[in-house]
Amino acid sequence: MPPIIKMEDVNFWYNLGKPYELQALKNVNVEIKRGEYVAFFGPSGSGKTSILYLIAGIEPSQKGRIMINGRDIGKFNKKELAVYRQIGVGIIFQQFNLIPTLSVLNNVALPMTFLGIDIKTREKEAMKLLERLSIADLAPRLPHELSGGQQQRVGIARALANNPPIIIADEPLGNLDSENSKKVLAFLKELNEKDNRTIVMVTHEAWSLKDVRRIFYLRDGGVTKTEETTPQTVKESVSKELFGYMGKQMTPIENLSVAVSHLIMRGFSAEEASRFQFYLAQRLNQRIGVYEFKAILDKPFSQGGIGLWKQKATKVSQQVEDIISQRKQIDDIFQELQTNPEAPLASEVINVRQWLLKDYRGEVNELQAMRMDELLNERMRNIITPENFAKALSLPKSQFGVGLAIHTGQAMTEKLDLALEQQSLPKE
Repeated sequence: MPPIIKMEDVNFWYNLGKPYELQALKNVNVEIKRGEYVAFFGPSGSGKTSILYLIAGIEPSQKGRIMINGRDIGKFNKKELAVYRQIGVGIIFQQFNLIPTLSVLNNVALPMTFLGIDIKTREKEAMKLLERLSIADLAPRLPHELSGGQQQRVGIARALANNPPIIIADEPLGNLDSENSKKVLAFLKELNEKDNRTIVMVTHEAWSLKDVRRIFYLRDGGVTKTEETTPQTVKESVSKELFGYMGKQMTPIENLSVAVSHLIMRGFSAEEASRFQFYLAQRLNQRIGVYEFKAILDKPFSQGGIGLWKQKATKVSQQVEDIISQRKQIDDIFQELQTNPEAPLASEVINVRQWLLKDYRGEVNELQAMRMDELLNERMRNIITPENFAKALSLPKSQFGVGLAIHTGQAMTEKLDLALEQQSLPKE
């Protein structure tokens, strides 16, 4: 029986052929057997997300072959590729990626719609999955009414909707607390051992590897080694590998890139921060120009960019140009960014929240403020629509909303959208 997944001399670039091209994968050769539980493990920027995109058929490899069940998916036509994405592989995303306007039940049933399954059957099968994950009572709710752990379980149910033999877990614990992380890991183990599904985890968190039985270690876009593990050996093996990463010598420019990235990209995923770090080093080394750098910051992540909000991209670009023109050192950068309230997105969100509440005569407690910050972060990055932002502001606190009056939530939404359109949010 051929391996269920086989990567042969796979290479992959973002922005191929341009001055700022980034080679994400280099001569990757991997075989995964049916029913295995494996992980791609490595530091930020090692190529984990790129491997996920290729196995899932989201991106094509520019060089090499990706064989799924003995077939080269690089030769699939559009229809074959669409079918493969629907029934061949299920993806559990870090960011959940639920459709905000659909109920939990319809989010889970959605993949079955593309296969032409009738509505009664879709809903029946979706409820079975929700029951298996102990969240059947959440079926009528919308995603913004759920906690992070609940949203992740809905995401798992959706990934299982069309009964795919391969499940890819993309940093599945990144937005979860320890209790919900343990539940997700336990369910992945159950899917592997009881359902005999092939589980491919993509992670940079060592502790999440406890149930994995084979690890592909990644560094700088290549597989450095493959190791069989047991619950008794995995911790020691990963610790040794991490020590090797930390012992890597970096140039002054690389050190500066890491320092700036750590501060500016707080609140972003590890892969987003890593890609920013790479292109920042390119700019600091004068390998790309200011306009190219700014364009990369604003370009969607799935297209090889960083995916910053447009105004954020402008501010970050200006900060980087200040670094270049003034030849600042790491200590100077840390001091400036730590005292500049507009540097991290988290602080920027707080400023916007305070601006929106400036004329509000009611009281907002700490829990409401935290929930409002979460919504602003999602709205400013265009993750949720204005309609859902307004609705979440007006939902009762007991339903994970902010608890504002409907007309107040609508007024704040209109005020924020006007500022976003003008790309110039007022400062306090």
